[in-house]
Amino acid sequence: MQKVLIMKGLFRFIIVLAILAIVMKLTVPTSEKHKEVASERLSELIFEKVSTIEGAKEIIESNNIDTQLFIRLALTQLKMKDYFVCNAGFVTYDNQDYMLTLGLFGHVFVMTDYIDKIQKAMEKFEEYKEKFE
Repeated sequence: MQKVLIMKGLFRFIIVLAILAIVMKLTVPTSEKHKEVASERLSELIFEKVSTIEGAKEIIESNNIDTQLFIRLALTQLKMKDYFVCNAGFVTYDNQDYMLTLGLFGHVFVMTDYIDKIQKAMEKFEEYKEKFE
């Protein structure tokens, strides 16, 4: 009798996992959705950083630097990997792949690991801005 209850419980657990896997597979976001969300987040980050660095906006404008072009170029490198129940977008930076986005249940999450690298690069911009003036 106890074995039957254990088997029923195990069967229900497997059924729930199978349904969850099917729902996850059906809601995996497209690569376009990954690019859209990553573009929005990178734009926010660049705007935030440029607005906090004194003189950065003037340097960007005087040198005709297109920050949106930078974002588009970064996103053209976005390589998608499918893991059946989710997918991830990777960008190569300094000969290393970094996970930029994770798609799960119809949502795209931007990974902070890569964003931190971009923030550090923007901080270096502050250090070297005198060279551009």
